[in-house]
Amino acid sequence: MQRDGPRPNLFIIGSMKSGTSSLHQHLGSHPEVFMCEPKEPGFFVPEMTYYPKDEAWYRGLFAEAGDARIVGESSTHYTKLPVYAGVPERIQGYSPDARFIYLVRDPVKRAVSHYWHEVRKRRERRPMLAALRGSEQYVAFGDYQRQLAPYFERFGRERVLVLPFEMLVRRPRATLEEVFGWLGVNASQGTHVFPRENARPEEMEKVRGLGMLHAFAHSSAWGRVAPLAPSWIRRLGSRLATAPVRPEDTSDEEAIRYLRPIYREKVERLEEWLGRDFPDWSTVFPERAAAPTAAATA
Repeated sequence: MQRDGPRPNLFIIGSMKSGTSSLHQHLGSHPEVFMCEPKEPGFFVPEMTYYPKDEAWYRGLFAEAGDARIVGESSTHYTKLPVYAGVPERIQGYSPDARFIYLVRDPVKRAVSHYWHEVRKRRERRPMLAALRGSEQYVAFGDYQRQLAPYFERFGRERVLVLPFEMLVRRPRATLEEVFGWLGVNASQGTHVFPRENARPEEMEKVRGLGMLHAFAHSSAWGRVAPLAPSWIRRLGSRLATAPVRPEDTSDEEAIRYLRPIYREKVERLEEWLGRDFPDWSTVFPERAAAPTAAATA
């Protein structure tokens, strides 16, 4: 152990909405692995400010790692080009011997799940197709070759494990044993199967209209006057600002038709680049639907 405490040597770098929370919990169950809390410190993305950015705070996240062989964190912000750049370079300067796990998922399903994540966080009010057309991040975060290339260039392919989300869902124990073997820890330990993390709720609130009332409800001005307002006005304001929505009742067919040709080309290039196929991605390749998986929408 280093005099100033352990540094992380494993990073789960994404992709967003592809099972990183579940994998973080799975890995942390192993006696030779320490995964920090909070799960997503985002330390190597200066733009993320919801946690402190000083090194003492970051090192403190791993202070209880003890003699763990693998010390890790999981921040999907590390593979969000073009929004956040320069992450591999920062990690290399801090932990040059690090290894990485990158979860990939049927990119059409990932993009749809990403949209609903933004709706749930009340950052997205547009209809699905308009949002997918209007914000580059929905497609870019699922362009796996684009996100992986900087890590391959900096660290080499052998230090990056590309793990299909569908395998983790369909064969969790066997897949985790493979991951532990790749990490060099006892593959027979820590393979308990936990409930899915961050599963999408059946119903959520979506911001209405242009979002002006919702913005006012979260402003400092409303914070000053809200305690003086009758409870019925506060309840009415809340109902007018947001509306309940059930993702399962919302068709995503237009979104799929829009995304499929975009991702078909990208996935074909990805498979050639990695030298492997992704047979479970039947939303991108409908002809692969003959072998469906048990993957559920996150």
